[in-house]
Amino acid sequence: MITKISKKPMGWFVRHVALLFSAFTIIIAFTGALAQQPARKIAKIEVEGLQRLSPDEVIAISGLKIGAPFSVEELDAAGEKLVDSGLFARVGYRTSTKGIQVTIVLQVEEAKGGQSPVVFDNFVWFTNDELFAAIRREVPSFNGLAPDSGNMTDAIRHALQNLLKERQIQGTVEYAPWQGQLNSAKQEHLFSVTDVPIPICQLHFPGAKNVSEEKLVKSSKQLTGADYSQKSAIAYSTFVLFPIYREVGQLRAKFAEPISKFEGAPDCKNGVDLTIPVEEGPIYLWDKAEWTGNETHSPGDLDSALGMKNGEVANGIKFDAGLGEVGRRYGHTGHLDVRIDARPEFNDSASRVTYKIAVTEGPQYRLGKLTIKGLSEADANSLEQKWKLKTGDVFDSDYLQQFLKTDGREEVRKLSFARQVQRKAPPQMNNTTKVNRQTLTADVTIEFQD
Repeated sequence: MITKISKKPMGWFVRHVALLFSAFTIIIAFTGALAQQPARKIAKIEVEGLQRLSPDEVIAISGLKIGAPFSVEELDAAGEKLVDSGLFARVGYRTSTKGIQVTIVLQVEEAKGGQSPVVFDNFVWFTNDELFAAIRREVPSFNGLAPDSGNMTDAIRHALQNLLKERQIQGTVEYAPWQGQLNSAKQEHLFSVTDVPIPICQLHFPGAKNVSEEKLVKSSKQLTGADYSQKSAIAYSTFVLFPIYREVGQLRAKFAEPISKFEGAPDCKNGVDLTIPVEEGPIYLWDKAEWTGNETHSPGDLDSALGMKNGEVANGIKFDAGLGEVGRRYGHTGHLDVRIDARPEFNDSASRVTYKIAVTEGPQYRLGKLTIKGLSEADANSLEQKWKLKTGDVFDSDYLQQFLKTDGREEVRKLSFARQVQRKAPPQMNNTTKVNRQTLTADVTIEFQD
């Protein structure tokens, strides 16, 4: 391709250069004018869509501040903070500008997921006020709760770790969601410190009277010297110490939240003095059991199995064993799925307790088949002939153990003696009962193993 270059008079060139220079001067002047404009500032922040939270809380989480310079990047970052907090399902915004004054309207939809309490398990060096203050440096809206979704718990953990560093405590902050009871809907956000010893040096149980403080301390040997944990101390009070009160009829004894005091004494380095207040409550006497749902067994029969007597101390441990015996009574009559729900009714004026016990008997099972494994055919037949429960009979959950102690005892002894003659150890027996809920039968297997 040939490009033709046309010639122009010199005056044309001069005029065009002058025009270009003029345009360049205008561009420079315009750019300079932009540079001289004052930066826009945040004049007002509004929040739309709130149901539980306050506008101030939302603004604090976003990090936006009135009077600060406005930028889209900062606004986007604020939106990310709101989303990451876990408190909001959706976050948007719009802005309006008047001169250099910018109004920001945050448009939010609060998350439907709940919030749960934050628990400090073993931060024995700090008060709750100090912990709250440290967390609010990173999470200004912190009020003792944290959402069950989002990453606010990460921010809390980071804040607590920084607090340890400031105080030169060589520990690591760990986080875990906590459910105190199986299948409980109640959740807590548990923060604890690891990698630093916090031994329990002394124990105190103010309020202990009927059960002496000395006995409670003696029963808490596993706590003494162990590293302190609020949750562990609560669990110990519930599962080890409370039964002591139940045994003497103080069925409503309560242990308050543990109080730890950091001692740092020479004889117990980095240790804590632990106080667990107790409210013993009255000693209850047994009044009666009121049975419902029982058809196979009469109230008198169940009272006999329960073993509690009117006017005696309402021993909770004895009561638990009695409920176990009630369950065995139903096992004798083939009710393998029986459920027993016992709820106390307290008469505080008379210091007596009545238990309302609801029984759900369930279906009655019968024996399906007996299988004996690990023996010769002759020995298995000989043992089976001693088995008195026949196919189709009402199943007795205790008969298997009874059989090995009585009806089949002699046959089992003979088998063991024969192995001794052969210089072999007695056989090991594994017994299983397999329930079929469609046919309402129970199959028993007795297996002999070398």
